[in-house]
Amino acid sequence: MPPKIIAIANQKGGTGKTTLTALLTYGLALRKRNVLMVDLDPQSHLSSFFLKINEIENVEDGVLELVSIEHSKFRTRPVNLGIEKAGKVGLIPSGINYMIRVYSGEVPAWRPLALYSRIITEPAINRDYEYVVCDTPPELFPPTMWGLYAADYIIIPTNLEELSLAGIKLLLKHVIPDVIINGNNRLKVLGVAVINVTRHVKPESIEKVEDAFKRFIKTLPATIYNRIYRRPFFTTVIYRYDELRDLSYRPRRWEVPLSRIVSRQKELKETIEGFAKEVEERIENFEGVS
Repeated sequence: MPPKIIAIANQKGGTGKTTLTALLTYGLALRKRNVLMVDLDPQSHLSSFFLKINEIENVEDGVLELVSIEHSKFRTRPVNLGIEKAGKVGLIPSGINYMIRVYSGEVPAWRPLALYSRIITEPAINRDYEYVVCDTPPELFPPTMWGLYAADYIIIPTNLEELSLAGIKLLLKHVIPDVIINGNNRLKVLGVAVINVTRHVKPESIEKVEDAFKRFIKTLPATIYNRIYRRPFFTTVIYRYDELRDLSYRPRRWEVPLSRIVSRQKELKETIEGFAKEVEERIENFEGVS
């Protein structure tokens, strides 16, 4: 059985896509699932959580090789999250050098199914992993579209800031319909994940934002909104933790495994596992907005 492919996407930068990708992977691993992370962002922040900087300065067997027309050699890096009796976790990294390759036009301009076709045919992926979780860049250029066209499910992170919420609307109104019409009829939106918000944000405030979001969803064609999970916002809220917030910019961050951060915060660990459980329940019992 091929793995379930989840893309973490929002057309606004700084919404927590990379952090959510890492946390969802951690939560699924806690639940003994085998998870492959795919870093589609040439900025390589996700890769830098787990690999030394000199390992991602010049990647020649990562995600661009995975999707290349010539089917160049790629390599899955094993990731040790520091969890006892966890599921298997792997990473196909991005590289800093990829930004130059994108700029130079070396990336296939329009092969939207490049990632999907490789995932479902590559034994090293579909034999070993139950989930593939893709971290996407905010820009609508090829790597983003590879993730969206490959995905069975999308999770949209938001920190409730106005531009973050606007990015969700842009994605759902303009991008997702195009992806569905032009080749990915499997695509479903698992929901909006509220992440990196302070404790000052009350549940009632989140409910008000969700209510406004439900009204927006009803303005979309039925063929779109019935692909959005009936309760658009995840129940689990991932509040702000300073160590997580700064992780993408911390020097030598690969030396601070997620387990070290999570182990200091019992509530955070319970939240992460609860979020992963909610993701699996939504997949198992998907019911769209009616």
